[in-house]
Amino acid sequence: MKQEKATTLLQQLGFSSYESKAYLGLLSCHPATAYEVAKASGVPTSKIYETLSKLTTKGLVQPSEARDKLAQQYVALKPGDFSEQIKETTITRANELLPLLESVNTGPENDYIWPLSTFSVLNNKVASILSQARQSILISCWAEELSWIKKDLKLAESRGVKIAMVHFGKTIETIGATYYHPIEKTLYQEKGGRGLTIVADNKIVLICNFKENGFLDASWSKNQAFVTVAEDYIKHDVYITKVTRFLNQEMQSRFGKDYEKLRNIFDAEV
Repeated sequence: MKQEKATTLLQQLGFSSYESKAYLGLLSCHPATAYEVAKASGVPTSKIYETLSKLTTKGLVQPSEARDKLAQQYVALKPGDFSEQIKETTITRANELLPLLESVNTGPENDYIWPLSTFSVLNNKVASILSQARQSILISCWAEELSWIKKDLKLAESRGVKIAMVHFGKTIETIGATYYHPIEKTLYQEKGGRGLTIVADNKIVLICNFKENGFLDASWSKNQAFVTVAEDYIKHDVYITKVTRFLNQEMQSRFGKDYEKLRNIFDAEV
């Protein structure tokens, strides 16, 4: 299972099926001859030399001292070094590509709403937004999401980014100005799941709903109207948590234990 996933990820990084299998096969038995790599990886012997040659050109495989004079051996780049090489190459190419794309782009400012289809895509976008924030981050989240977001939030805080976080459910994590939302159970029942909202630098917003059935509905945008609505949503939750912190007894007496009368927006007399 791990082998199949690794092969798939390598192919997503631009390696061919044979290259992915050969690299993984060599990792499992190096130093090894081409025949041994073919046997370990499942790459046909008729293709193994060509495949190893391509991997050598890419700096992921290197010929080594042979055990005897009859068979050439190969070694694979260590996983940690491989990962760093991929990161450096990707960053370099992305930096080179950006000005070229900008020179081609003549369209209006991009203010569309972009869907995030999988958790992996969502995770990467959240990390990107938080790492690029320079002034402020407003976030509304639950414990499940904070568990994988907190590292990036703390890094942003260490850069001097101001953070206001509304947290549904009690938490021992305090990042920036943290506000505990008092009626998380009621909201979970009403919405049928958890929610995540992030606004960074008043410029970009990400919203996601996690349903009980595992369904994920997420999107991000730089649309200013969308950003403003999300920003106001988080700010108003901050306001209500501040009020309930100091006037909780009076509010429960007036609006009910879970503030049900307050949340009844269709009755202006209550």
